[in-house]
This record gives sequence, structure tokens and C-alpha cells, in this order.
Amino acid sequence: MSLTIYGFARSRAFRTLWMAHELDLDFECVAGMGSDGPSAALLAANPMGQVPTIVDDGFALCESMAINIYLAKKHGKLAPASLEDEAQTLRWCFWAATAVEKKLLEVLLNALGLMGREKDEQAVKAGVEALQRHFKVLNDALAEGDYLVGGAFSVADLNVAAVFGWGKMAGLAFAEHPSLGAWLERCLGREAAVKARS
Repeated sequence: MSLTIYGFARSRAFRTLWMAHELDLDFECVAGMGSDGPSAALLAANPMGQVPTIVDDGFALCESMAINIYLAKKHGKLAPASLEDEAQTLRWCFWAATAVEKKLLEVLLNALGLMGREKDEQAVKAGVEALQRHFKVLNDALAEGDYLVGGAFSVADLNVAAVFGWGKMAGLAFAEHPSLGAWLERCLGREAAVKARS
């Protein structure tokens, strides 16, 4: 069995590296990107040249959240246990990807002055204000239990926490959303997450 993960920890590939460590998989991590852009091997696996991309025994797949759901289901760990749990997992993953990720990434870029930007406290404040309803939705869901789906840590938590980790990198404490903050610490403090960052 052969699994190659194209990407690096300071990208969305962190999610896939985290999942691989959670599942205790043997894998090879290849950056796939150089000063000249995507490598030929990455482009062969994903013509868009984006990371993460995996090649699993010849099966190529891109999009970090889809990759993680595939790996969880294939290996029978952290995967949804029922059709209803799968629907809720997809719901949380799609929500994080479509409603939260872009806005939270903007907060991060403005907070740290990344990708050619100057630090902009006003833009950070405006971005955080725009995300308050989303933070409340997640906080309220987590006030009912420690994890998002099925009462235990799962691929849903991993995928969503990886998105919200950008908020932590931006210095957000989530003080007004204590259930969210405690959940994020639990998730990002897992041994597999720590390994994926190193």
C-alpha cells in the first residue's frame, strides 16, 4: 500500500497530514511546489496543481475535506457511523469551507500581514465582527456536547477545527464563545495534530 501526500504543514495540507497521523498511516509527504510552481508529479495527480493532493495506491484525489472523509471511511476510523452522521459531517465540512474559511483566512492575513499585506487591525476587527454569527452557531452546537457528530472526535471535528485553527493563528481567543474555544484547544492539542505541524 502506498500513500503520497502532496503539500506542506503551513497550507490546507495540514488537515490531510493530521488525518494521516490520526489513522497512523504510512505515507510519504512531498511538497509538490517549488520556486517554478507545481511539480510535474503534482500536476499529473491534480492538473490544478493545488495542495493537498493525495495518490493512494494509484487513486488521485484533491480537496482536503474530501480527502479526509475518504481516508476516514477507507480505514474505518473517525468516519461517520450512520447515514445521518454522514449528512451532519458533510454539513459541518461544507459550512466551514463555504461560510467561514475565506473570511477567517482574511482575518489571519490582515492580523499577521501575510502575502504582501500590511497588518490591519481595523480589517481584523471588521472580519471578526462579520464572523460572530458563525462563531455563535458553532459554540451553541458544542455547548450540547464535546464534539460535532456522534459524541466523539471525528473527521467532522478535524476538518472544521483545521479551519478554525487559522483564527487561533491570528490571535483570536474566542473568549465570548467558550465552548468553541475549549473544543478547538482539545482538537488542536491532539497528538496527531501536533505531529502534523512539526
